[in-house]
Amino acid sequence: MKKIIVPVLLAAVFSFIFTSCGSTPKTENTTPSAIEDKVNEIEEKAEEAAKADNSSAIEKTESARNSAIEAGADKTAKEQFDAADAIFEALKKQSDSGLDISAPLADVEKRYQALEAYTKALENKKKIEENDLVSYDENSYNEGCAALSEFENLNSSTNLLGTLMLDKANMANGKFVNVLNKAYKQLAKEARTNAFKAKKDADAVKAGVAAKAEYTKAAEEFKSGDQNYAMQNAESAYGHYLKAQEQFAAVAADVSKKREAAQKAIEEAKAKVEAAADYAAKADQEKPLEGENIEGIESADTVLLEADSYETPESQEAEIPEEIEDFEVKEFEGNDSSLESLIKDTAESIKEAAESTSEAK
Repeated sequence: MKKIIVPVLLAAVFSFIFTSCGSTPKTENTTPSAIEDKVNEIEEKAEEAAKADNSSAIEKTESARNSAIEAGADKTAKEQFDAADAIFEALKKQSDSGLDISAPLADVEKRYQALEAYTKALENKKKIEENDLVSYDENSYNEGCAALSEFENLNSSTNLLGTLMLDKANMANGKFVNVLNKAYKQLAKEARTNAFKAKKDADAVKAGVAAKAEYTKAAEEFKSGDQNYAMQNAESAYGHYLKAQEQFAAVAADVSKKREAAQKAIEEAKAKVEAAADYAAKADQEKPLEGENIEGIESADTVLLEADSYETPESQEAEIPEEIEDFEVKEFEGNDSSLESLIKDTAESIKEAAESTSEAK
């Protein structure tokens, strides 16, 4: 391409020199060396203008790399991560020469995204197994395991593509997420039922009045569970419902224990009153008191205690509906792309990149 540009530029320079305004007193330097310098200057500017700008593609790839590191992929999949880094560094060096490397950069970006998804898939698989959740969606679990194995087997491929890596990693993680979503939705519904029952037990002993602070804390925990469930975050809702059930049960047991102690004291007080009444009746028979305003004895219409009023215990009960609106779990079905289409699309991208590189040379 340079062979074509140089003659054209020479012609342009000569044309410019000899058609300049005749009235200009300044004489142009038309020596061969001066013309050559001018041609080189113009050619350098043309080549600089023709350089590809890969800054946006590099930025996107760097962002994907950082996300993968945040997920822990640089430790969980160190070998694959280091391989992606090596390719990325080589491409950045090529970018300095002005080559259009957007296509290979996009492939590296997908590699980092794939390693992030792979790391999350491993974490979700571990959570499913440790919490014995496989039975909630065994088919999705098996499909996730199969995709995980396929992803790991890709590392031995000589024609490894970032697009295919991402496809398999997303499949594995998506299937494991299916299991978790179904499991925690069911667990949250069951936990809410138990928490509501614990609330009713607390209401039965008037805990909203007898232990207002503790009761309110449990009610707020329950409401947080409802808020998360409404946002389809079943796992978080499940945790809140468990805490609400525990707190309602604790406050109900504490109030019941105190009521039992109070009832026992009342019974003992009644027994003492009855014993005192029997003693007074016997004394009155043996030596009755006569007359009015006897010292130490109040008149019949004396007010001993001031009247007091209390809010009804029912008004202190938290307003929580027994049922909550349900939602449908959105399942990850997988990518529509097949291996053949993935290879075809990537091959076309590489071909375009090669052609643009050839033209730049």
